Amino acid sequence: MSGKARAPLDPLHFLVLNLTLGVGHFLVLFNTGAYLPMIPYAAGALGRAISYGDWTQANFFVAMAASFPVAPRLAGRFGEVHTLVGAFLVFALASAVCASTHDFWIFLLARGAQGFAGGVTVPVSLRVMLRHYRPDQRNAGLILWGVAALMPFTLGPTLGGILIEVFGFRALFILNVPIALAVAALCTVVVLRHDSGLKPRPMDWLGLILLLGTLAGAVWTLDVAEVRDFWRAPTVQFLGLASLTAFVLLVLWERKQAEPLVDMGLFARWNFSVGALGLFLTALLFQGLMAIFVIQYEVTMGYGPLWVGLLILPMAIFSKLASIFTHRWMTRIDPRLIGVFALVGMGVSCGFVASYDRNASFDALLWPQVVAGVFVGALFPPFAAIGLSGLAGSAELRASALLNLMRVSGQALGIPVFAILWEVRDIVHRHFVGEADRAARAHIARLEGVFAAHGLRPSVAHEVIAHALGHAASVLAMGEVFFIAMWSFFVLAGLCLVARPVIFAETDAPVRLAAQELVEP
Repeated sequence: MSGKARAPLDPLHFLVLNLTLGVGHFLVLFNTGAYLPMIPYAAGALGRAISYGDWTQANFFVAMAASFPVAPRLAGRFGEVHTLVGAFLVFALASAVCASTHDFWIFLLARGAQGFAGGVTVPVSLRVMLRHYRPDQRNAGLILWGVAALMPFTLGPTLGGILIEVFGFRALFILNVPIALAVAALCTVVVLRHDSGLKPRPMDWLGLILLLGTLAGAVWTLDVAEVRDFWRAPTVQFLGLASLTAFVLLVLWERKQAEPLVDMGLFARWNFSVGALGLFLTALLFQGLMAIFVIQYEVTMGYGPLWVGLLILPMAIFSKLASIFTHRWMTRIDPRLIGVFALVGMGVSCGFVASYDRNASFDALLWPQVVAGVFVGALFPPFAAIGLSGLAGSAELRASALLNLMRVSGQALGIPVFAILWEVRDIVHRHFVGEADRAARAHIARLEGVFAAHGLRPSVAHEVIAHALGHAASVLAMGEVFFIAMWSFFVLAGLCLVARPVIFAETDAPVRLAAQELVEP
């Protein structure tokens, strides 16, 4: 790590530093997991369809992805403490706006500000921890950091469900404000007297604009396609072309820069390219499936937000336990083989979910989440290790930042991609279930006759049958989405096999672990 040597932290400052950065890290990540079951409720409260609710989560991830390459330059220009304090103040202000506004577009902008400010805090906080700790303190500090990263994903959907049912979805943003302000105040006390030691680097403004154009354009293309006429809408075509153009210009521009915002030279390394692509696609699949699973079990299956959170809880717990064991065994077992095992297992788990053809009980759905959790915990570490293979020191940290950008970008795109996929298949099944099949039409006619014999008005009978058919089509569409994901995970397992053997070049094990964990959700 860059910077001057630091005097050892006394026990009090060590504890306060851990608590401050740990709580801040927890807060940022908690706003990703806890908000997931809130999407339908937030959309309804803002007067929008559920499809628009996906935008508020996808744009949060897009802004967070764009913040990762910017964060080190902000810390070098303004210092770590000013960067952290400023980021948490913006996070608090954006949360206050989300808690108070009833305008969808203002809420959407505030969620983007939340994501960007929260994303800035993650790498800067980790740099502060690594720089201030002695070697014998790093293990304890990184364990606490890992716990802070584990708990939001583990408890987020469940606690988010409780907040919705007891206080409403705005309670999340109300809680953010005092906690973010407290973290900002503590940062001034704990970190203010310590120089960052980072050299100021000029901001690559054109690179940042092109990066934002690429990411935002891609997500907005999918977002608008979800609520418009899919790819036939002129707005969608324009946004897609603009995003592609921005991406091409970004690659050309960054390759010529002495200090690029996005180090495209890393993609010349075979293992880095494999790891980056694997993280992007795995995150896209995982986040998209999570969004479909949570939202459709609330909307289609009738589960409340708390019960959906409880349904995900076993997967979240076992995934983090599996992640801990994966990190421990990756130095003994080829990470590529671990990746193949996890991806194939995740594909099998998706195949099980795809087999649902009726309303499954809570017990029937709970145990598969435990099995899926074991594989989820081993999904991301192998690709992170592959991407960082052969890198150490500052090069490893730069690579982890770019890998993080790829992973979070995948999460942002996964939500609208799977929402569109589900909606397309739902439309197809509604057509064939109710109209295109002669046997189905005959069965519907018999049902209408039965309802009429029991005195039910034709209009009411038609509504009941239409609702049942719509529910059946939604279940079929959900099964197809998971079936497609199953084969996608099998293909990604093959991607692990084309990587070269992993070389752990970083000799400082805690630093290597921190760089890998920075890449994981």
